[in-house]
Amino acid sequence: MASDFDISQAAAAIYAESLIQLATEAGQAEEIGEELRDLRELWDKDPSFAAMMCSAAIDINARRKSLRKVFGDDRLNRLVLNLLFVMNDKRRSMILPGVCDAYRRKLDRQFGREQVHVTTAVALTDSQRTFLCGEIKRITGREADLLEKVDENILAGMTVQVADRLYDMSGRRKLRDVRKALLASVERHLLGDVSRFVTG
Repeated sequence: MASDFDISQAAAAIYAESLIQLATEAGQAEEIGEELRDLRELWDKDPSFAAMMCSAAIDINARRKSLRKVFGDDRLNRLVLNLLFVMNDKRRSMILPGVCDAYRRKLDRQFGREQVHVTTAVALTDSQRTFLCGEIKRITGREADLLEKVDENILAGMTVQVADRLYDMSGRRKLRDVRKALLASVERHLLGDVSRFVTG
């Protein structure tokens, strides 16, 4: 039996597919992609927006009114605003992040781009982005669409995932390697001491 997550992912893919078809016909696929990225970022950074979209306590008419107030007056492309209205009316507003992510994947496939997940301890600089995109293109032959995430827990460096390959250049990985080498060294010395004790 399909889980609620699977159903939500399937619904998000359907909304994204419908939107990208309309956007492509209108010659606005990239523009709408940028607006959906902004909405995804707003969701992640503004808890009040995410709460408004997810709350079952908010009447669909009240949410529609709020959406029109926040995003009306040409603040969003009409196709994107209509998407928000339709999802609200169908009580699907809570899957907006999934729709944004699905649209981005479809858009990248349409334009032959490679999605690259990059995790760094601090935000990338413009020069680092340019260098990384150049390396990804050299390796894959495709333009890179960087999906960036800052995670202080990796300490330094970065991890880069391209398709199913993970390149771990993080400080955490280096510390793990050092710790592993130290443990191996200690073990060798201890075993050596035991061996001398037993055979002595």
